[in-house]
Amino acid sequence: MKAQIQANYEKRLRSYASLIHGNEPPGMVAKLATYSSLVKQHALHGDRLWQIEPLLYPLIRAVEVDLHLATAKLLEKPQRSERSLFSFLSFCLTNRTNISWRTGSPPEDLIQRQLDDLEAHRATITTIMARRDKFFAHLDKRYFADPSSVYSDFPLDETAVIALVNCVIKIVSEHQVSLNGAVNFHLGEFYHIAVDNMVRNLETGRKVNCLGQLN
Repeated sequence: MKAQIQANYEKRLRSYASLIHGNEPPGMVAKLATYSSLVKQHALHGDRLWQIEPLLYPLIRAVEVDLHLATAKLLEKPQRSERSLFSFLSFCLTNRTNISWRTGSPPEDLIQRQLDDLEAHRATITTIMARRDKFFAHLDKRYFADPSSVYSDFPLDETAVIALVNCVIKIVSEHQVSLNGAVNFHLGEFYHIAVDNMVRNLETGRKVNCLGQLN
């Protein structure tokens, strides 16, 4: 029984790690880095960012929806999905004496703290789920007629989404390190740099084109 529980734990953890740190398709780390970098660029430039490149507006909205959907998949209520992170942590609490980390069994207070950390973002989770269920993944009658109202009906601060996703990444990473000391090296910083360079190059190109037209 202990071996079966340990194998189940490790298999589930590998799946979470793949969803978070994977490169093909891009995992949550890549999505978060791209999204947070675009949010940062908008904070720096304001709506002038859409003048630098109009396609940046639909891009940031598309990445936002993708991040919402990826987060919602992992944070379903346990009753709806046994693959949710909440279900995984409940499994860890129930079976912790049959799970082995490098330093022994997972401490009960640590697993409970991880659950509490997620619950601290409950308002954000609820709003993401509502946006997904009402519009992003399904199509409620109200939002079929007026798509943009989903944002006013379910307002959500961008920084709250970023904080929630960082919380999810931290929890999975804590389990990875505690299990075998493994640390995933991901390309998050690459995406930050790539977005910065993209906006800078677009802005430079726009200025050059304007000067060329003036001349």
